[in-house]
Amino acid sequence: MNIYSAFRKEFFSKFYLLIPVSIMVIACLGSAAAYFIAIKGNSLFNFFQMFFCVAAAMSYLAVLLGQFKKETLFKVLMMALLLETILLAFNLAF
Repeated sequence: MNIYSAFRKEFFSKFYLLIPVSIMVIACLGSAAAYFIAIKGNSLFNFFQMFFCVAAAMSYLAVLLGQFKKETLFKVLMMALLLETILLAFNLAF
């Protein structure tokens, strides 16, 4: 069983307990990524990074507040976590 399947199973089994945790994780990861993007200054590339950073976090919150299906919510959560992590790692590395 891979990590994705294990996390998916855990997410669905403890759905209502993991919603607040997922909001906090997305918010903290997104704010850290936004901080390190903002440190680098004002350029078009940084603007696009900031746009994708905010869009990832807000898309998860929109799907959550829109009460979409659990499967859709989980997919958007994974995409948002992946994008936020990539942006944070990229800005910490370079």
